[in-house]
Parts: sequence; structure tokens; C-alpha cells
Amino acid sequence: MVFSSAVFLSAFLPLTLGGCVLLRRHIRWQNAALLLLSLLFYAWGEARHLPLLLLSALGNAALGRAAARRRGGRWIVAAALSMNLSLLIYYKYAGFFAAALGLSWAAPALPLGISFFTFQGLSYVIDMRRGQEEPGSLLDGCLYICLFPQLVAGPIVRWGDIRGQMRNRRVTWDGLARGFQRFIPGLAKKVLLADTLGMLADAAFACPDARRGRLFALLGITAFCLQLYLDFSGYSDMAIGLGAMLGFSFPENFDHPFRSASMREFWRRWHITLSRWFRDYVYIPLGGSRRGAGRTAVNLIVVFALTGLWHGAGWTFLLWGLWNGLFVVLERRWLRVDSWPRWAAHLYALAAAALGFILFRADSVPAAWRYAVSLFCGPASSAALAGLRLALTPDVALALIAAVPVSLGLKPPLPEGAARAVCLALLILCGLSIVASGYHPLLSCRF
Repeated sequence: MVFSSAVFLSAFLPLTLGGCVLLRRHIRWQNAALLLLSLLFYAWGEARHLPLLLLSALGNAALGRAAARRRGGRWIVAAALSMNLSLLIYYKYAGFFAAALGLSWAAPALPLGISFFTFQGLSYVIDMRRGQEEPGSLLDGCLYICLFPQLVAGPIVRWGDIRGQMRNRRVTWDGLARGFQRFIPGLAKKVLLADTLGMLADAAFACPDARRGRLFALLGITAFCLQLYLDFSGYSDMAIGLGAMLGFSFPENFDHPFRSASMREFWRRWHITLSRWFRDYVYIPLGGSRRGAGRTAVNLIVVFALTGLWHGAGWTFLLWGLWNGLFVVLERRWLRVDSWPRWAAHLYALAAAALGFILFRADSVPAAWRYAVSLFCGPASSAALAGLRLALTPDVALALIAAVPVSLGLKPPLPEGAARAVCLALLILCGLSIVASGYHPLLSCRF
């Protein structure tokens, strides 16, 4: 089940909100109901992997409580690492490693959201071992990992972000209103813009190399960059809005990264909770920036290589991570973009990010190279323009134009009444689009 489905909007969400309102005076029962509803949410499309989610939730919740007691803490963290990384390696990376070694391997189906709930489970146990947090009950620990708004595509919530809210929150009309005003624009990002832009991106990457002109390639990667951002940030907006409806406050996950004037700034704005996770649990334990420039560069490259592989088990994702890490290292040592004119630094950051996203979107490294070649050396023939004309339909062109200011966070200030009217109009348009076009999976669910 995804947030942009008719079942979620017409049945699951009203049922959940109604139940939380009825149980608003009984937090423990409300938490139990939310856990059951979260498991139902996951089982709706991933019933075969529900035992895996339960194993992860129960295992990490129990290990976190044990780690907080400080008896055999290192062994407990080792057990948590073994459990979570074993799940990730088996389901997500075994096929990649087998192929790299020339071995035959029938890769199992990837469980929905496994990269997110294993990372949350790991952070729960590690924070308890470090003494940074007090554990919750077994019920609360399981709910923290399984809570449906952030279960399958983030943001990656830390226990410290919501520990107090597990037992001290309220479902209020004000929270419901604020939540809907955050949820509906996120839904519109996904349904009205990202899904439409995906048609142009898919057409550009599927076009034969000999017929993909430079303009088609440029518009195609532009559409994909906007599609990925609007899809992922739209989901985060919906998750944060749903959290507000239920009385939770989730951390922000995106801060308009296409405003960036460097790749370092881009990664401070893109997938913020993932960057924070790698900083706290990989970069700093490796030594961070405390052991000299050379070691810092190595640490950054390791973090970005893991970031690439976290997004997908393939050479394209690994190279995408290394591409971003290379620019971050260069900016720390030699590439002084802070001294450039802001417009030049902005164009540089956009170009570096977009070229990297070719690797992210392409099916293989050779396909990414051929796409990059067509971006700079593609034909300008009438046949190349014909493919672009077929893909650039009026609705796609309108979505492309609208996506630019939305991705930059440019919006006119509206009084509260007008803002609510806009949200209502967007909800109606999203509903009509969902009914007309059917199911469109979230790109971020593939992680």
C-alpha cells in the first residue's frame, strides 16, 4: 500500500485517524492499535515479508533494551549488526556480489523498505549501547520501527526524535489541519508532477542512442532529476504530515537541494536523515575529519560508496556514490566554489548532480556512458526531434514548467484561507488523477 493509492486515501487513513481520535486518552492502546495498523499497511502489498519485518522489529527492540542495561553491550551491538546486515546482504546484495564473482544466484524478492527499517533498528540498538537514549517498552520499540508513515521510504527517524512522543502526544484538530496541509502538497508532488515527468524521463532513457538528440537527452535527465526529487521529497512531506496528524513530529528530509551552490551543500539538503545516519554511525566512528586531510578523504569516499550501494545493489549506484564523494572531497581540498559567483557555483552544482543522476537512472554503466555521450554529442536530425515531440506532450511540458519553481521552493505567500482552498483543489486533482491513471509505485520504495 502506498500513500498515493485510492485504498489508502479512502479507507486506511480515515480508519487510522478515527481510531486514534477514539483512543486519544489511552496512549498505550493507541500505540498497540497503530502497531497493528502499521503491520496491516505493510502486509497489504508485502504479506510474504511480514515475518521478516516482525523479526527485525522484535529483535532490535529486544536487543536495544538489553544494550541499555550495559551487560555485554559490545556483543549485543555485534548481534544487532549481524542480524540487520545479514538481512540486507541476503535480500539486497547477495545477487550483486555473486554476479561480480561470476557466480549464479537466484536473487530473492527485495522486501519493501528493508533499507529503512534495518537502519532504524540498528540506530536504536547503537544509541542504547552508547547511553544516549532510554529504551521504550517492547511495544514502543516495535512501533518505532514499524510506524507506517515512515516505514517503507523514510525519513529515517531516530528513537531520540520521537521517544517522548511515544507516551506524551495528543491527536488534536490543529495537528490534523497542519498534517493535511503538509500531506496534500506532498501527494500533489508525487501524483501530479513526479509521475508525469517520469514519462519523459522513461522515454529519453529508452530512446535508441543513435536517435537521442542532445535536447532530448537534456530534457530527459532534467525530468528525471525533478521526478526523483519530487517523488522522494513528496513522500517525505506525506510522511511528516501523517506524523503530525497522529501527534508525532518527524525530522525534515529535504531542504530544496537544487538551490545548492556546491555538492557539499547539495548533500546537506538532500536526504538529510540518511546523511545524518551515515555521519553518526560510519563517518565519525571511522575518525571523521580528526585524522588529517588524507584520512578524511578516505572516510568520505567510504561513506559515499556505502550511500550509493544503500540506494541500490549495482555498479551504477556504487559509481553514483563515488561520483558525489569525489566532488565533496575536491571541494574540501582544491575546488574553492565558495569564491565563485553564486550563479556559476549554482550551475556547477546542478550540472554535477545531474550528470551523477544519469548513473542513478541508467540500467548499466555502458548505458549511462552512451546517454552522457548523447547529452553532449547527440544528433540534431529531424528523427531525433521527432522522438522528443512524441514524448513532450502538453501535460508533460506543463509538469516540467511547474516542477522548477516547486523544486526551488518558490511559492507566493497565501493567507490561511487561500492556502486551504489550494490544498482542497490539489486533493481533488490528485483524486481524479489516481482514479484515471491507477497505481504508480514510489521510486524511493525501490531502495
